[in-house]
Amino acid sequence: MHNRIKRLEELVNGASELIARLKEENDVLHRQVELLNAARAKASSNSAAARELSDFKARMKRRLERICAKIEKANDHQPTLFEDEDGE
Repeated sequence: MHNRIKRLEELVNGASELIARLKEENDVLHRQVELLNAARAKASSNSAAARELSDFKARMKRRLERICAKIEKANDHQPTLFEDEDGE
């Protein structure tokens, strides 16, 4: 009977040690998952920011092209605008 109790105590101690080790491993894995989630969120936010920046650049480029076209058009019409003044 004494051997059975001693064996049961050993099993309980072994199980307690195993549970403690599994808790530590679980904590480590939990931290790794948090770090991966943070890295994924950062990567996705960076890609969103990059897309937003490229969209902004494209919009600005189109606006500048339109402004340049208006300037060129005004420049082309400029001699006719000032013909009367040159003729006088």
